[in-house]
Amino acid sequence: MARLNIDTGILGNPATGDTLRTAFGKINDNFIEVFDDLSESGLGGRLTNETTNGDVVIQPNGTGIVEVDQLQITDDAITSLVTNSDLTLSGNGTGNVHINDGSLIVGVNDANAVITTLGTGDLTLSTNGGTNSGTIEIKDGANGDITIENDGTGDILLKAGGQVGIGSVSSPDTSLHVKTAAAKVTLQRTSDANTPGISFQQSGGNVRAELMMDGTSGTSNTVFVKTHDGASLAERFRVTHTGAKVTGTLDVDGGISVTDNKITASRSNDNLEISASGTGSVKTDSNLHLHSATPIIQIQRSDNANVPGISFLGDGGTEGGSIKFDGTSGTTNEIILSSFHSSAVTERLRVQTTGAKVTGILKIGDGSVTDNYAGFGNADDLKIFHNGSHSMIRETGTGSLYLQSDNNVILGKDSGSETMVKGIADGAVELYHDNSKKFETTSGGVSVTGNLAADGSQIDFTSLPTSDPGVAGRLFRSGNDVKISTG
Repeated sequence: MARLNIDTGILGNPATGDTLRTAFGKINDNFIEVFDDLSESGLGGRLTNETTNGDVVIQPNGTGIVEVDQLQITDDAITSLVTNSDLTLSGNGTGNVHINDGSLIVGVNDANAVITTLGTGDLTLSTNGGTNSGTIEIKDGANGDITIENDGTGDILLKAGGQVGIGSVSSPDTSLHVKTAAAKVTLQRTSDANTPGISFQQSGGNVRAELMMDGTSGTSNTVFVKTHDGASLAERFRVTHTGAKVTGTLDVDGGISVTDNKITASRSNDNLEISASGTGSVKTDSNLHLHSATPIIQIQRSDNANVPGISFLGDGGTEGGSIKFDGTSGTTNEIILSSFHSSAVTERLRVQTTGAKVTGILKIGDGSVTDNYAGFGNADDLKIFHNGSHSMIRETGTGSLYLQSDNNVILGKDSGSETMVKGIADGAVELYHDNSKKFETTSGGVSVTGNLAADGSQIDFTSLPTSDPGVAGRLFRSGNDVKISTG
């Protein structure tokens, strides 16, 4: 039923509104509607706003509180009114209690708090109802410690179906993977008489090997390794503050001696060989230093069809460049330098028996006639360089600089859109102004297009003919006069 409003009329006391009987009837109907809603079984005693998505607000006046049975609701706090009574939030049947948004805070300010179960039930923390592999984080304040402590002599069991990572490990690759700036596992004994270490056991629990620290006074600081010989554990290797000791046999095939950081072949004048197994490689994590009277690296192939050389790899193992020897019959004797370009390692320089070939760009930086130039000749008589502002071709020897071609020789703009000077094979030499020809040599002399301007104190006409050539427009000399023939 919609709310019934009492009509109070338009003017005062002219009897234009509801009668008293009608008005009180509306009041009764409104109260009946409220009580029926609270007691109606279908609504379960709920106060409901009939407006879709409408709110129901129960709000005290001023500093008053809202009480529901034995619960007190004040601002955003729900408190039990029964002294020392628990506050229970529970779902119906197998339903759960959901806390939407924000965080769950347990305890009062600066007081210890406990999360526990009733009876012997287990306490489980999971994400998405245990169906999703989300992240569960246990955090303390900034730089605070997290302590996991058993009760009495009870054990702490860390059970994982997969592998365990500590630190910044995103995907452990071993049973226990520690990754930090200075990853380290510390085993600290409570007494120097104790023997901390690591035991390696069979599936049945029998210890088959040990890595332990001495259990004496703590002054010897000895670490020893034991293995099972079939009857008992026996020490095989001991590391002390003065060095190391092997109990048993140290098998070094071929015979070498180790002194400090020096490995020497035992046999006189014998080679020292370091060899990997199968297709494995010999790796060093530091610089390789050759020190001898004539240090040299020899790379010898076992077959002339092989390609020996040096490969330069990135940290992921991908080849970024190489220096390799030809892999043909061995008669060409070519050295190939390659670098990574686009998607593959591509040849850039090939040193051949007849010279060298560059694939790509040969780049020489800015320089001068004395440095950073391409030089030609035994004494670098011809130099090509860029001085930072201009490009230069310079002949510094006693000979001449020739530009020779079986066809035309053209000087023009880099774009090819403009010619400056053109030398035509077996023909004319042409000079251009703004790509327009102005001067051309001919078989009989020169041809000028446009005006001929002479900037000087005199023009020498002594070579002009001394008689009228009979061709209109041509100059000739008559005595001390220069005349133009009329034809």
